[in-house]
Amino acid sequence: MKIMYYMIKDNLDMYRNYILSDKDKMINNEMYYQAFDGKSHKVGYKPLNFVMAQASEKKRPIADVWVTVVPVCSQKAKDIISSICDEFEVEFLPCNLEGTNEQYYVFNVLGAEDCVDYNNSKFLRYPSSEKIMFFEHIEFNKEIKKHFFRINDIKYSHYFVNEETKEILEKAGLKGVFFDNSLFVK
Repeated sequence: MKIMYYMIKDNLDMYRNYILSDKDKMINNEMYYQAFDGKSHKVGYKPLNFVMAQASEKKRPIADVWVTVVPVCSQKAKDIISSICDEFEVEFLPCNLEGTNEQYYVFNVLGAEDCVDYNNSKFLRYPSSEKIMFFEHIEFNKEIKKHFFRINDIKYSHYFVNEETKEILEKAGLKGVFFDNSLFVK
Protein backbone atom coordinates (compact mmCIF):
# COMPACT_ATOMS: atom_id res chain seq x y z
CA MET A 1 0.00 0.00 0.00
CA LYS A 2 1.36 3.40 -0.99
CA ILE A 3 1.62 5.96 1.80
CA MET A 4 -0.11 9.25 1.01
CA TYR A 5 1.51 12.59 1.77
CA TYR A 6 -0.02 16.06 1.78
CA MET A 7 1.20 19.60 1.39
CA ILE A 8 -0.08 21.88 4.15
CA LYS A 9 -1.96 24.85 2.73
CA ASP A 10 -3.96 27.61 4.31
CA ASN A 11 -7.33 29.04 3.47
CA LEU A 12 -7.14 32.71 4.33
CA ASP A 13 -10.33 33.58 2.44
CA MET A 14 -12.24 33.13 5.71
CA TYR A 15 -9.56 34.21 8.19
CA ARG A 16 -7.37 37.20 8.91
CA ASN A 17 -4.48 37.73 6.57
CA TYR A 18 -1.32 38.65 8.47
CA ILE A 19 1.97 39.83 7.03
CA LEU A 20 5.32 40.45 8.68
CA SER A 21 5.75 43.99 9.93
CA ASP A 22 8.17 46.11 7.93
CA LYS A 23 10.80 45.94 10.68
CA ASP A 24 10.70 42.12 10.67
CA LYS A 25 10.85 41.45 6.92
CA MET A 26 14.64 41.23 6.72
CA ILE A 27 17.23 39.25 8.66
CA ASN A 28 20.92 39.24 7.75
CA ASN A 29 20.10 41.10 4.51
CA GLU A 30 17.68 38.47 3.22
CA MET A 31 13.93 38.15 3.35
CA TYR A 32 13.00 36.49 6.64
CA TYR A 33 11.13 33.58 5.05
CA GLN A 34 14.38 32.57 3.30
CA ALA A 35 15.98 32.11 6.71
CA PHE A 36 13.50 29.33 7.49
CA ASP A 37 15.26 26.51 5.70
CA GLY A 38 15.11 23.74 8.29
CA LYS A 39 17.64 25.21 10.72
CA SER A 40 16.80 26.04 14.32
CA HIS A 41 16.09 29.66 15.18
CA LYS A 42 15.97 29.38 18.97
CA VAL A 43 19.35 30.99 19.57
CA GLY A 44 19.11 34.74 19.16
CA TYR A 45 15.46 34.68 18.09
CA LYS A 46 13.47 37.85 18.71
CA PRO A 47 9.68 37.47 18.47
CA LEU A 48 8.37 38.42 15.05
CA ASN A 49 5.53 40.91 14.73
CA PHE A 50 2.69 40.28 12.30
CA VAL A 51 0.27 42.99 11.24
CA MET A 52 -3.05 42.66 9.47
CA ALA A 53 -2.80 43.12 5.72
CA GLN A 54 -5.79 45.48 5.87
CA ALA A 55 -7.69 47.11 8.72
CA SER A 56 -10.85 45.32 7.60
CA GLU A 57 -9.20 41.99 8.49
CA LYS A 58 -10.02 42.62 12.17
CA LYS A 59 -13.62 41.51 11.48
CA ARG A 60 -12.44 38.03 10.54
CA PRO A 61 -11.45 35.25 12.97
CA ILE A 62 -7.82 34.15 13.33
CA ALA A 63 -6.89 30.75 11.90
CA ASP A 64 -5.20 28.10 14.06
CA VAL A 65 -2.58 27.42 11.38
CA TRP A 66 -1.39 29.30 8.31
CA VAL A 67 1.75 28.92 6.25
CA THR A 68 2.22 32.13 4.27
CA VAL A 69 5.71 33.69 4.58
CA VAL A 70 6.48 31.56 7.65
CA PRO A 71 4.11 29.07 9.28
CA VAL A 72 2.24 30.39 12.33
CA CYS A 73 0.01 28.49 14.73
CA SER A 74 -2.21 29.06 17.74
CA GLN A 75 -1.63 27.65 21.22
CA LYS A 76 -4.23 24.96 20.43
CA ALA A 77 -2.33 23.89 17.29
CA LYS A 78 1.00 24.01 19.15
CA ASP A 79 -0.35 21.68 21.86
CA ILE A 80 -1.62 19.17 19.30
CA ILE A 81 1.54 19.25 17.19
CA SER A 82 3.77 19.02 20.30
CA SER A 83 1.90 15.90 21.39
CA ILE A 84 2.94 14.01 18.22
CA CYS A 85 6.34 15.58 17.39
CA ASP A 86 9.56 15.82 19.31
CA GLU A 87 11.83 18.83 19.70
CA PHE A 88 14.06 17.62 16.84
CA GLU A 89 11.19 17.72 14.34
CA VAL A 90 9.63 21.11 15.06
CA GLU A 91 10.25 24.16 17.19
CA PHE A 92 7.82 26.85 18.28
CA LEU A 93 8.96 30.46 18.50
CA PRO A 94 6.64 33.04 20.05
CA CYS A 95 5.34 35.82 17.83
CA ASN A 96 3.00 38.77 18.15
CA LEU A 97 -0.19 39.25 16.16
CA GLU A 98 -1.75 42.64 15.79
CA GLY A 99 -5.25 42.73 17.28
CA THR A 100 -4.92 39.85 19.75
CA ASN A 101 -3.55 39.21 23.22
CA GLU A 102 -3.41 35.44 22.69
CA GLN A 103 -0.11 33.63 22.22
CA TYR A 104 0.83 32.52 18.70
CA TYR A 105 3.97 30.80 17.46
CA VAL A 106 6.12 30.64 14.40
CA PHE A 107 6.14 26.95 13.64
CA ASN A 108 9.55 25.88 12.31
CA VAL A 109 9.89 22.44 10.73
CA LEU A 110 13.46 21.33 11.36
CA GLY A 111 15.55 19.56 8.75
CA ALA A 112 14.73 18.69 5.17
CA GLU A 113 14.36 15.31 3.51
CA ASP A 114 16.37 14.12 0.53
CA CYS A 115 13.59 11.88 -0.72
CA VAL A 116 12.61 12.76 -4.28
CA ASP A 117 12.66 10.10 -6.97
CA TYR A 118 13.65 12.41 -9.84
CA ASN A 119 13.19 9.77 -12.54
CA ASN A 120 9.50 9.39 -11.70
CA SER A 121 8.73 12.96 -10.59
CA LYS A 122 7.79 15.81 -12.89
CA PHE A 123 9.28 19.26 -12.28
CA LEU A 124 10.53 22.42 -13.93
CA ARG A 125 13.99 23.85 -13.36
CA TYR A 126 15.19 27.45 -13.51
CA PRO A 127 17.26 27.70 -16.72
CA SER A 128 19.95 29.87 -15.11
CA SER A 129 20.67 27.78 -12.01
CA GLU A 130 19.17 24.34 -12.70
CA LYS A 131 17.47 24.53 -9.28
CA ILE A 132 13.93 23.23 -9.16
CA MET A 133 11.36 25.96 -9.73
CA PHE A 134 8.34 23.82 -8.87
CA PHE A 135 7.05 20.27 -8.91
CA GLU A 136 4.08 19.14 -10.97
CA HIS A 137 4.23 15.62 -9.51
CA ILE A 138 6.39 14.13 -6.75
CA GLU A 139 7.37 10.51 -6.20
CA PHE A 140 9.44 9.66 -3.14
CA ASN A 141 12.27 7.15 -3.10
CA LYS A 142 11.73 6.32 0.57
CA GLU A 143 9.10 6.42 3.30
CA ILE A 144 9.20 9.56 5.44
CA LYS A 145 8.86 8.71 9.14
CA LYS A 146 8.38 12.29 10.37
CA HIS A 147 4.96 13.84 11.03
CA PHE A 148 6.01 17.17 9.47
CA PHE A 149 8.77 17.56 6.93
CA ARG A 150 10.28 19.66 4.18
CA ILE A 151 11.78 18.50 0.90
CA ASN A 152 15.34 19.62 0.15
CA ASP A 153 14.55 21.10 -3.25
CA ILE A 154 11.67 23.29 -2.02
CA LYS A 155 12.49 23.63 1.66
CA TYR A 156 11.71 27.36 1.76
CA SER A 157 8.21 27.10 0.44
CA HIS A 158 6.33 23.94 1.37
CA TYR A 159 5.60 21.82 4.41
CA PHE A 160 4.32 18.28 4.22
CA VAL A 161 2.61 15.76 6.48
CA ASN A 162 1.77 12.08 6.27
CA GLU A 163 -1.72 10.57 6.36
CA GLU A 164 -1.64 9.91 10.12
CA THR A 165 -0.74 13.52 10.90
CA LYS A 166 -3.42 14.83 8.55
CA GLU A 167 -6.05 12.74 10.37
CA ILE A 168 -4.88 13.93 13.81
CA LEU A 169 -5.01 17.59 12.78
CA GLU A 170 -8.41 17.21 11.10
CA LYS A 171 -9.91 15.44 14.16
CA ALA A 172 -8.63 18.31 16.31
CA GLY A 173 -10.71 20.72 14.22
CA LEU A 174 -7.91 23.17 13.53
CA LYS A 175 -9.15 26.15 11.55
CA GLY A 176 -7.53 27.61 8.46
CA VAL A 177 -5.46 24.66 7.28
CA PHE A 178 -6.20 22.10 4.61
CA PHE A 179 -4.24 19.28 3.04
CA ASP A 180 -3.48 19.01 -0.66
CA ASN A 181 -2.33 15.69 -2.12
CA SER A 182 -2.40 16.79 -5.76
CA LEU A 183 1.42 16.66 -6.09
CA PHE A 184 1.36 12.98 -5.14
CA VAL A 185 -1.49 11.77 -7.36
CA LYS A 186 -0.83 11.00 -11.01
